[in-house]
Amino acid sequence: MRVIVLGGGLLGVASAYYLQQLGHEVTVIDRHAAPAAKARGMASAPSRPPLAPPPARSLCRTAIDGLRRRLHRVSGYLTGVRHRPAARLEHMVRLATYSRETVHELRKEAGVSQDLRSAGWMRVYTDAKAFEAFTHSVRRLQALGCSLQLLSPEQAIGIEPSLQHLHGHLAGAAFTPEDTSRDPAAFAASLAFMCRAAGVRFLMNHSVVQLHARDGRIDHVELANADGERSLLRADAYVLALGTGSVPHAQALGIAMPLRRMREYSIVLPIQDMAGAPQVMLNDRHERLRIRRIETPEGERLRVCCTVRLATDAQDLPDSTHFARMLARVETLLPGVVDPSRAEFSSTLHARSASGMPLIGRTPVRNLFLNTAPGAQGWVNACGAGKSIARIVSGLSPEVEFAFAKG
Repeated sequence: MRVIVLGGGLLGVASAYYLQQLGHEVTVIDRHAAPAAKARGMASAPSRPPLAPPPARSLCRTAIDGLRRRLHRVSGYLTGVRHRPAARLEHMVRLATYSRETVHELRKEAGVSQDLRSAGWMRVYTDAKAFEAFTHSVRRLQALGCSLQLLSPEQAIGIEPSLQHLHGHLAGAAFTPEDTSRDPAAFAASLAFMCRAAGVRFLMNHSVVQLHARDGRIDHVELANADGERSLLRADAYVLALGTGSVPHAQALGIAMPLRRMREYSIVLPIQDMAGAPQVMLNDRHERLRIRRIETPEGERLRVCCTVRLATDAQDLPDSTHFARMLARVETLLPGVVDPSRAEFSSTLHARSASGMPLIGRTPVRNLFLNTAPGAQGWVNACGAGKSIARIVSGLSPEVEFAFAKG
């Protein structure tokens, strides 16, 4: 069967690889010059405009919309369309665990290199009540295959000595030696190479203009190259893996993709105390920061990220306030480790699905399938999602229990 994967990000490349392994003739289309460009640090500036800000609304309208959302949420719980937070967490852990196992199989069978410097991932709590609340869900997560262990403050500092400055303030931590999110660049490059070796065709520097439907199916896809020249391609099946860019195409076909607007703030900081910098990826639960070492052409740096949902009052705060809070928290957690005077700041506006889960599975359009996770952090689900959608397209049952779209 001929399959076109619309989107050459890591999700699209993983989908293409597993589709090819199941015997399909696969073509990947993407606007960038190289597959998995974002994961490999090779992405160009987006060609599509950023998400437009929401229109101003009156207090009455805001209250009505809030009530409508609550009623819709309750109705979804009762009908089974929406998943409660506990069930949603279980679905996400299952997918992440399955994806991690899939990555290990891929590395073993195909010789994909592993980042030997990966030292694990640690969730850090300085709030005793928050840590106690989290401990209640750990047993359930472990039963689902999550290799997570609770740590006392002393144990956490033993694994990550950079937390020594928090002695007396650290309530506890959760640790896993698995850290697939440390540096996806090498993995993405290897996976793209394997796709080409298997026969996947990449049509780069092409943007998706429109999906043309006929009789409940996609008849063809209209493309434009870098010079604006149009062309048409046909296939037996199509996988929509354009991230946020999937939304206008889905909506044009009458497929609902409700989103939440998000802004991710990122700071890259030179490390001035290598011995004091963390080896593991830290997730600070107090300020929702993700802190990890990265490799850059200038040497090792510390990247600090924070994601804010714009449907909250936080959207009224200027970017400078968010950056100042992040820097202050880094100085509290890791005093003297970085040089804030040489910090590089950036922020990105993007979106996530309203459910918070990746959108994977069938659509009402018979030969159109989804594999997109607007705003999903990292790449932990890429291989699990790619292998699952490949099986769904092929008429096979997925190997993992997840809330796949039924179409």
